[in-house]
Amino acid sequence: MEEQELKEQCENCAEAIENKPADVDEGQVAEKSYQEVIEEARTGIYQDYSKSRKISNILMFGLVAVIAGIMFMIVSENQVLQIIGYVLVALLFIGLIIYYVLNRKKFPDKTKKYVELVADKLNGRMFEDKHFSDMVFEREKKLEVVDLVGDGIYAEAVNINSRNVVRGVYKGHHFAYGEAALLRTMNRKKPLPPLFVGHYVSMPNDLQFDGRYIVVLKSFQEPNDLPNAVGDLVVLEEKENFIIYGPEGGEYQKVLGDKFLKRIKKLNVTNHLLNVNIAIWGGRFAAYLSYDDAVMSVPFDKPLNAEAFEDACGNLKIILQAFAGE
Repeated sequence: MEEQELKEQCENCAEAIENKPADVDEGQVAEKSYQEVIEEARTGIYQDYSKSRKISNILMFGLVAVIAGIMFMIVSENQVLQIIGYVLVALLFIGLIIYYVLNRKKFPDKTKKYVELVADKLNGRMFEDKHFSDMVFEREKKLEVVDLVGDGIYAEAVNINSRNVVRGVYKGHHFAYGEAALLRTMNRKKPLPPLFVGHYVSMPNDLQFDGRYIVVLKSFQEPNDLPNAVGDLVVLEEKENFIIYGPEGGEYQKVLGDKFLKRIKKLNVTNHLLNVNIAIWGGRFAAYLSYDDAVMSVPFDKPLNAEAFEDACGNLKIILQAFAGE
């Protein structure tokens, strides 16, 4: 089959363009990856935004020139020019109102649809494993600051920004997931940095013990989002970047088990994963995985960092497997 025919059959298919007919069935179009779909949408909205800004700048310069001309007419001693000037002022005012009405919802609506598309595609990849079931994606629902404060990892939290709350079942265990920024008390003129920015995961457990344990995996280079509500606990183990806090005399090995600890230690706190804090209570697990902007920002002026996101997918799997006892 000729290259041109392949292009016509599969215009947007990279395999066809590269002349690889073995990867594309006759008469079929290869499904686009989530990266390709997001990049096409990102390019479209970014170009539209850039075009709109250029038009706005041109209109601004034109508006300045028109206003200067109108002012010249109004201050002149020619009555006809004055009348024309006042008429132009009225027309200009009406024109600005029309322009505002036509454009005020243009980008908010487009941006909302774009963010929804990105969330759908990323969730489709993150929760594609066959072990996920009964998935519920709650765009409008928010995580509650009281729930996260109750985990006993962070103090001083007064507010939370969250998005993309997801609930479901992993290998028979219910779990909750969300992207969040936990904000602290503003005790100075300039707001303090957030306590936590990243992915939050929780799952019930059937453990029975008093108090709580906090497991920390921190970066060797520059630890971020470390727990600040562990004053009532002591360090039970500390090796390199791995720390376990708990009640004095707590037998965490018996409570958590070697399998759980080995699984958690598979998390690689490098590159885009900045820190991991895990709270273990009798009745629930809660994990805080701190990420940088490559994972937490919605791609706009730059393409999606797919490598960073794929790492986040792998980290979520490790957490859920540890929580589920797998």
